[in-house]
Amino acid sequence: MNALTLYAGTEALARIRRDGFDPGLFSHVGAAAGGPKWLVLSRLDRAVFGEWQAQRRTPLIAVGASIGAWRLACLAQRDPLAALARFETAYLGQRYSERPDLAEVTAEARRLLDVLLGDTGADEIVASRRMALNVIVARRVHGRDTGWGEKAALARMVFANARSRRALGGHLHRHILHAGEPVHYRDDGIPTGHAPLAAGNVAAALMATAAIPGVIAPVHDLPGLPAGACYDGGLIDYHMDLPLAEPPGLMLLPHFSGRVVTGWLDQFLPWRKPQHLDRTLLLVPSQDWIARLPGGRIPSRTDFKRFHGRDAERIQTWQTALSAGDWLADEFRGLVESGRIIDAIQPLPGRHR
Repeated sequence: MNALTLYAGTEALARIRRDGFDPGLFSHVGAAAGGPKWLVLSRLDRAVFGEWQAQRRTPLIAVGASIGAWRLACLAQRDPLAALARFETAYLGQRYSERPDLAEVTAEARRLLDVLLGDTGADEIVASRRMALNVIVARRVHGRDTGWGEKAALARMVFANARSRRALGGHLHRHILHAGEPVHYRDDGIPTGHAPLAAGNVAAALMATAAIPGVIAPVHDLPGLPAGACYDGGLIDYHMDLPLAEPPGLMLLPHFSGRVVTGWLDQFLPWRKPQHLDRTLLLVPSQDWIARLPGGRIPSRTDFKRFHGRDAERIQTWQTALSAGDWLADEFRGLVESGRIIDAIQPLPGRHR
């Protein structure tokens, strides 16, 4: 049984076949939103970025939203494996009251982030020469950020997005806070701005990109950004279907699903397909591998309700899925070391190309 499936867009596949599976071929790495789903990728991250990509000579432009940006914040630290290990332990151990409110969930998220960053993580991220962290946040243009005002604003976004991505841009603006080299997009209809990351605003940027409306409080007054409430970057860029401009290298996307959804709201629009995966290589757990996880499924946020009152059982289920990621990591190592990885890459199906 193969644990790992590899898909490449048309240009990515052609360039890998021509130039080989070289770390320097990839200029970007993407990390998707998705809550606890990140757990199945953590051990693969160790093999891909802690080992294989460690050979590269230029910084990797790392682009993420929500939990994806938090993953990348681990990898951009001086000791990425230690940061990942800290974050794994803290994330597994989350516990909430019977009906957690916004304040409780926000406080727990901040606790997790404090563990992730440790005493020096923010400074190390800003100074990193291996990885240039780009954190995507979504700034709401109109409306209040609490109660019915927030719900009404989200409803307007749903209807606007159903019309077009460009219409969504009338409600949300994309802002990219970057350490080192910023990611550059072609125009996709979403107004986009850039601001530098400094050690003093790394935590605020990471809290903003994780601010799921109604679940975690938004963040205001991010340095370099216009006034407004900043929310989960996955509202705009959910699975990293990014209209990349320069530099012209490939995008590496370890992902928990073979389905790539452009924005969080697009998951409810089956007719909206990703448009920007031509330069992307996906590393995805196979369906056979997923079937062997507890319950035959990847961890998700719904597990907090599914295992309500049974935290020990949830933690054990998540730990099993996390440990199973060692299989993904070992298979990736084997494919690279044997040289079979190029033959293992499949073209992205259908309109994904």
